[in-house]
Amino acid sequence: MALLNVLLALSLIATLLSVALPHALSLYARAATEYEAMYLIGELRRIQSISRTTAMPLYMFQDRRSWERVPRLRFEDGGYTIHRPFGASARSHTPLPLVRFEQLTMENTRIVFHRNGELSDTWSHNMTILVYVPGQKASALRVVIDRAARIRLQRG
Repeated sequence: MALLNVLLALSLIATLLSVALPHALSLYARAATEYEAMYLIGELRRIQSISRTTAMPLYMFQDRRSWERVPRLRFEDGGYTIHRPFGASARSHTPLPLVRFEQLTMENTRIVFHRNGELSDTWSHNMTILVYVPGQKASALRVVIDRAARIRLQRG
């Protein structure tokens, strides 16, 4: 009789979990994509503001220009890495479990801003970045960077 009670309790728990687990996963997907998209927007705006002060080229001897000193963001290995102006990586960001980033436009290009805050012509153009959890396309968000230096979030 005790074994029957344990089996009944386990079947009841399994039934409740089969109903609650997909709902919990969709709640997690919405919260995690929202967090990662807002974090990405914060990083992009920070890079944009740093670029406004450091993107002006330095002039060396005899009016020769040196490299521009701008930070860059590049998507790699599921997350993204922020590079310092002269190539060393400053830090990498690994997203929450199950969250993915995908560049919909200008794939595999670095995100670089000019001194006025707009996207650099030499590296990137208007750009759309999809933040999503695989299998949960309804909760996907888009981070859009346009040529006028606006960074915004699109839902749906």
